[in-house]
Parts: sequence; structure tokens; C-alpha cells
Amino acid sequence: MTHEDQLQRMIEELRRMREQCEPKSNQNPRYLRYSNAVSALRWIIDDLAKERAVQPPAPDDVSAS
Repeated sequence: MTHEDQLQRMIEELRRMREQCEPKSNQNPRYLRYSNAVSALRWIIDDLAKERAVQPPAPDDVSAS
């Protein structure tokens, strides 16, 4: 499981927890914090994907010719 997969699972769990908040509004501080946490994790996933796109493949990833 990649770091991105782990973060995506965290996002799904946070969204489930957020849905239990009442009222479902950014006026509710806990609901807003869950939303902010989801956004932050999504940014991390994007950062990891960008880093992976610019890094050369690891030696084990290069197929033997």
C-alpha cells in the first residue's frame, strides 16, 4: 500500500466522522476542522504525486536489459 493509498483511507475515515457532526455546516467548528483536515491530506497526496513524477525511477524499478 502506497502512502497515497494510506492517506486516501484517512480521508475516507475523516469524511465518515465529519458526516456524524451536527449541524453539517462550516459554522460548526468540528465539522470545519474535519473539512480542513481532508483538504490538507489531499494537498499532501498531490505533493507526493508531483514528487514521484519528477523523480527518476529507483534502481529496482528499472528493468534489466
